[in-house]
Amino acid sequence: MDQSSSSLLLDIDGLVVDRVVRNDAGRRVVHCSTDPQLAGWCPECGEQSKSPKAWVTTRPRDVRLGEDKPILLWRKRKWRCQVDSCERKVFTECLPEQIPARARITTRARRLAAEAIGDHTRPVSGVAAEFGMDWRIAHDAFVAHSAAVLPDAPPPVTVLGVDETRRGKAHYETDPTTGEKTWVDRFDTGLVDLSGNGGLFAQVNGRTSKVLIEWLQAQDPDWLATITHISMDTSATYARAARLALPNAVVVVDRFHLVALANKAVTDYRRELAWALRGRRGRKSDPEWAQRNRLLRAVETLTPDELAKVREAMRRADPSGGLEKCWQGKELLRKLLKLAGTNPDRGQIFNALTAFYLHCADSEISQLRRLAWTVHAWQNSIIAGLHTGISNGRTEGYNRIVKHIGRIAFGFRNQDNQKRRVRYACTRKSRASTSHAKPC
Repeated sequence: MDQSSSSLLLDIDGLVVDRVVRNDAGRRVVHCSTDPQLAGWCPECGEQSKSPKAWVTTRPRDVRLGEDKPILLWRKRKWRCQVDSCERKVFTECLPEQIPARARITTRARRLAAEAIGDHTRPVSGVAAEFGMDWRIAHDAFVAHSAAVLPDAPPPVTVLGVDETRRGKAHYETDPTTGEKTWVDRFDTGLVDLSGNGGLFAQVNGRTSKVLIEWLQAQDPDWLATITHISMDTSATYARAARLALPNAVVVVDRFHLVALANKAVTDYRRELAWALRGRRGRKSDPEWAQRNRLLRAVETLTPDELAKVREAMRRADPSGGLEKCWQGKELLRKLLKLAGTNPDRGQIFNALTAFYLHCADSEISQLRRLAWTVHAWQNSIIAGLHTGISNGRTEGYNRIVKHIGRIAFGFRNQDNQKRRVRYACTRKSRASTSHAKPC
């Protein structure tokens, strides 16, 4: 192989740099030829020919070298195969691994374009413009690259996380072959491996129990048998799917969503109080509105001065104590949920639950009673979460990446393309990323 400085700088194995000049536009033009050791070998029979036929010159597009992309002029030969039994009578020199036959773009340019789309989460149009290729070529490069690294079967999962994300407007899609119309829901359900590095390994269109049950029942029974827990928000549809499709798995409700419900109860009561007292929405001059964000913060994160301001604002806004009772109910629920990961015994959980239920029952506030009924309905799943410490936070994190991918593409019209991009971005831990990849 040629080891000259210019050939090493170009770094395309099998291509020899003969000379480099500048054209009238100031761009570098690299005149190349095939390495003599690789010239004349028939790709069909593998024998080397000694009968040249003609010269041809091609201009394969490559990656950027310096501030611009040099123009490659590859002068190569056509050869006659001298093996009588070979079906290939004439062939042209090529580099199968670097510049395949009839290729207008080098293999490394396609690979780097695919990595820019997948690992750098860049839009296909921007990558195509940078590498000087058509949108379809850049997209096809990513499709081929992702097909090589994304497994067909879901990874082994012990703890499954499910959650929905909005993908766009609901609409009908018509199959161009059969003409059959299918309904595309505006929500997708993501399935995440919470126990390993499988990431978000599948997306199902829709957020009903039917679509999730159908997907789960289509999987290998041995794979389903390995799932011991399934984490979710307070969704009755997902809970029903878990009961029917994964009867042996324990349902765990995510603690974040329970705290969000408690904060919603405080906010709903505060807004209801503002309308009852003043007949309008809250304003900056209202004491409870000025402390609205601190009312939702964890009490242990408040300084003594901030806590005093919160208590004073609640008493001034609602002398009856209703707002303070809502706030206390939220903190009692948080106290219960803080037992997760501490290996609590049954007595600790019972005492925390009883204190929360009694507080909600004695308050006679509709928001707190509704919260208590929700906690009661999901009590077994909450207790399972306290014992196991399982959280659906990783699924929520992947939801951010799903939305990030959608914003980059300004929305997707093709569901398969969206799922491919999302799955590639959300399964990085399951494979070795490129050395220059950046997290999104």
